[in-house]
Amino acid sequence: MRITLSPSPDLLSLYQPPLEALLVVTDVFRASATILSALYHGARSVRPVATEEEAQSYLNQPQYLVAAERNALRCDFAPLGNDPEEYTPEIVRGKHVVLTTTNGTRSIDMALQLGYRNLCVGSFGNLSRLVRHILSKDYPEVMVIAAGWKGTVCAEDTLFAAALYERIAKECTVSSSENIATEPDCPLTYNDALLFPLEAYRLHRDDLCSYTSRFEHYQRLERLGRLATIPVCLEEDRYPVLPYWHASGVLQSL
Repeated sequence: MRITLSPSPDLLSLYQPPLEALLVVTDVFRASATILSALYHGARSVRPVATEEEAQSYLNQPQYLVAAERNALRCDFAPLGNDPEEYTPEIVRGKHVVLTTTNGTRSIDMALQLGYRNLCVGSFGNLSRLVRHILSKDYPEVMVIAAGWKGTVCAEDTLFAAALYERIAKECTVSSSENIATEPDCPLTYNDALLFPLEAYRLHRDDLCSYTSRFEHYQRLERLGRLATIPVCLEEDRYPVLPYWHASGVLQSL
């Protein structure tokens, strides 16, 4: 199995994973957690859209909840922003959420434009659920697309790719040790982009909140008074759902 990382969505066309690969879009601070929270708390779907204008076109349709964020702040026209704790059952249950964000939904749009359809959203909040799905399938490659910040790298997104690799490696080791007589080994490979995040994650996995305080996006959220969302976004398995791309243009729990 090959687990790879595209450190920016802008590099996806250069890495060119096979179209049959599973693409895992991650925007750790905060779009991934927001999508997970919406579906976990009862939203019927999340429709990622690329522009504010498209999001606004859904405002007068009662079955939709419009959520929009730019530069880490809620857009004035939108009832909801990009904070996972806004998405309570009382607000989202039974609704379709239309979401546009600075980086996360842009990454989904770029992958779709390149023809990829095996696409899901992953973060620390659904790590175990995502790993179970990957191990139940036979994807030729699993590539994590780090949403970053306007095309540049965000370290927290690359750390999630490392966490995913480490969890899959652990599960494969356990499986092989329990089935030595009947099961083949489960060798994993990764690309150069994942090497340094792996080393950082192995050093700091026990205190990611402190480690990520050195990151640019953490400091951006700190200036905006949004630090309370950081531990929510880093908590493993807080939202055990798997948002998967559907041909109708939405993400739904698989």
